[in-house]
Amino acid sequence: MLEELEDETTIVALATPVGSSALSVFRISGKNSISIVENIFISIKSGKKLENQSTHTIHLGYLIEDKNNFLDQVLISIFKSPFSYTGENMVEISCHGSSYLQERILQLLIHKGMRLARPGEFTFRAFLNKKVDLSQAEAIAELIFSENKAYHEISFQQIKGALTDTIKNLQKKLLDFVSLLELKLDFSEEDVIFTEKSELLLFLNELEKTLRDLMKSFSLGNAMKKGVYVVIIGDTNVGKSTLFNHIIQEDRSIVSHIKGTTRDSVEGEIILNGIRFHFVDTAGIRETKDPIEMMGVRKTMKKIQEAQVILYLFEASIKNRKKQKEILNEIQMILDKDSFKKIIAVANKSDQSSFQDFYNLKSKVSYFFEISAKKNQGIKKMLETLSNLFIEKLKEKNIIVTQSRHYEAIKQSLEEILLAHKVFLEKETEELVSIHIREALRHLGKITGEITNEDILKNIFSKFCIGK
Repeated sequence: MLEELEDETTIVALATPVGSSALSVFRISGKNSISIVENIFISIKSGKKLENQSTHTIHLGYLIEDKNNFLDQVLISIFKSPFSYTGENMVEISCHGSSYLQERILQLLIHKGMRLARPGEFTFRAFLNKKVDLSQAEAIAELIFSENKAYHEISFQQIKGALTDTIKNLQKKLLDFVSLLELKLDFSEEDVIFTEKSELLLFLNELEKTLRDLMKSFSLGNAMKKGVYVVIIGDTNVGKSTLFNHIIQEDRSIVSHIKGTTRDSVEGEIILNGIRFHFVDTAGIRETKDPIEMMGVRKTMKKIQEAQVILYLFEASIKNRKKQKEILNEIQMILDKDSFKKIIAVANKSDQSSFQDFYNLKSKVSYFFEISAKKNQGIKKMLETLSNLFIEKLKEKNIIVTQSRHYEAIKQSLEEILLAHKVFLEKETEELVSIHIREALRHLGKITGEITNEDILKNIFSKFCIGK
């Protein structure tokens, strides 16, 4: 792949969707892009050659096959190297959006010496020319495919270099640390004190904390990317399906007074304050001999493990709290393993009876609400609190990791820092500590693309759309 993409051929792609539209845009990049377009363009006003025009200028004129065949009136945008997206000479052609015109123009450009761009090739050239690093390139793809406000904002921050700046700051600190260690090695026989051991330990502790914070942000980033997974659980016939239908504003779940109506999970999505939430209505949790219903209960427990938020629904009027506490205790064991998960207790049918025993449940839940799913009371406030919970989490985090690849690199870097810390405390040689620090640096370099391989690049850029 690298050999194929690192050539200097001028590439072209239709950057707008295929099909009839008001306008279409072709992107062109390569050393000869301006000179090639020059040969098939006639300026209406200036008459000057495109190659003599300034970068970042737009020119009105006609695109022609030859002197006798005018194709369309177009706008030509010029971006000269190195002041372009790819770092090469670039041209964008804005034409009318006829499917016929799209094909004619594309064939004309290929006939003049261009070739079709491969997926992600424009951004790959930007990466090769150091216009973006690898984490920024990945963020560009994620921005294109972002489907909600929150994930769009996270992706845009990474394009601006928020993650890159953090990683480079970590790398600088690690380099300073390893340089100090190696200076100590060089002057080991001299009576020179570079720094106190306590200061070096403090330095390692700070690095560990930063890496751990980045790793913790991945749960939030993944939720913003794929949608916050919210599972509605509870006993049979407590109103889970009614609540679910109100939330997604569709009659997706069957509502009946008969117990055990929902035997498989039913799912739906909504956007709350720019954040995607994925709600799941599950089978009621109860002891049963029905094999199908038992399968539904097992699926419910699995969904709880997958969820970021658990909505535990119960009747406000119920007097026996033993079962509630048992279920909450079981859920709490899952929550203890993942601090990101939250449980929201919801007392339903509050129009019939107010819930009086909250103090026994308070320590086990993140939030508590009284609602009436049947009368659609209290649900709006509950959803507002749910969305605000994640909005506040987003505000708390300056940098949010969204890529599994980044998470693994940070995790591996932290493991090396922990090993360096252990070796340092055991008073092993500075040389061994230095080896672990350099390994930590190497893993961080994977994020920005300083350390990479062809398979990783191929996997990343193959996910881009053609024209980006």
